[in-house]
Amino acid sequence: MKRAGCALLFAAALLGGCVSQAEQERRQRLVETHTQLGASYLQRGQIDIAKENLQQALEADADDSAANNMMALLQWRLKEYDEAERHFRRAVGAGKDTAEAQNNYGTFLCERGKVDEAVKWFERAAADPFYKTPAIAEENAGLCLMRKPAPAVAEKYFRQALRLEPVLPKSLLQMAHISFDAGNTLSARGFIQRHLQVAPDSAEALWLAVRIERALRNKNEEASYALRLKSKFPDSPEAKRLGAQAGARQSP
Repeated sequence: MKRAGCALLFAAALLGGCVSQAEQERRQRLVETHTQLGASYLQRGQIDIAKENLQQALEADADDSAANNMMALLQWRLKEYDEAERHFRRAVGAGKDTAEAQNNYGTFLCERGKVDEAVKWFERAAADPFYKTPAIAEENAGLCLMRKPAPAVAEKYFRQALRLEPVLPKSLLQMAHISFDAGNTLSARGFIQRHLQVAPDSAEALWLAVRIERALRNKNEEASYALRLKSKFPDSPEAKRLGAQAGARQSP
């Protein structure tokens, strides 16, 4: 009889474990579903419905990284910075699958002017072997450092980003700027040409291309880029600078 009682207790323990695991799986599905819905509604700009879904996800699991990450992004959009900070902190402290949150938290901190702290989070995201886009985290670190500005330090991150993903437009453009400012004009030309091959024309990029070709005394390429700048972005500050310089050259 004693053995039978023990067997019954053991069976009940096993059954309890199964029920607990099933409940855990159900809860995880609930979290994932509401987080995905929240992300979708947030992307469409339907803030109230997004918030409602994310709250339901967090009610099911208050420490879920993805749910906290999305809620932080929502609060950031609402300019509720303290709330955004709180959810980012929970997102990056979840222990696993936090690289996306780390990258977003870095971007948040950078916008708030906390450059050095932001770079640390970008580095953590980039170092995660399971993160699908480490090049973006490296690029974000470089872009953040350019706000200081600290181009010599930022260059390291842009180069690493381009080693991982050779056609990142922002990294190529920033490397063209850094190279040109450092007097490495041929290198700058290579970077700006690569940038213009993979990104739509912009006034910033074309104006830099004009100055690079001018420094290299390549008048034909300079004129070609100048024409693109004036025709595509006639009202831009860059086109006005180009016009002012042309007028100054023609003045007696």
